[in-house]
Amino acid sequence: MELTKSEQIRVGLRKSFQSGSSAKASTVCYGYRLTSSGKLIVYPTEAVIVFYIFERFEAGDSLGKISAALADLEIVSPTGKAAWSRETISKILANEKYVGDVILGKTQVVGGVQVKSFDAESQVCMKDHHPAIIPRELFDAVQKEKHKRSKSRTIVR
Repeated sequence: MELTKSEQIRVGLRKSFQSGSSAKASTVCYGYRLTSSGKLIVYPTEAVIVFYIFERFEAGDSLGKISAALADLEIVSPTGKAAWSRETISKILANEKYVGDVILGKTQVVGGVQVKSFDAESQVCMKDHHPAIIPRELFDAVQKEKHKRSKSRTIVR
């Protein structure tokens, strides 16, 4: 059976993920920069902010309180705005790149729309791909706290 162009692309991406040769593994996020050879390295000025965000959340601060504190410290957001959005802070707290890992294939295109993929078989996890900013213990504690806080907001009918 012949594959459609879309299926061929999907197969190619999966192969590059599994071989570790995908450029997607080195997508830059706040706290990192790329070397001339394409490797992720820690950018200390921003890494301190990332660590602060994780510490404050684990200590019990809300996303709004963290945002306000960053504004008080006059730390601009990754997009250069004076105020950090709660969504930006939440995404930083959920990003496995901060422990040095990369998960490829977290999204897929369905009907022309990019959606989160929950198919573990289509995902490739590369542990210790680059230097970590956040210790794994802190990252795991924050994930548990995020889950706990989201469960407490669930409405029971």
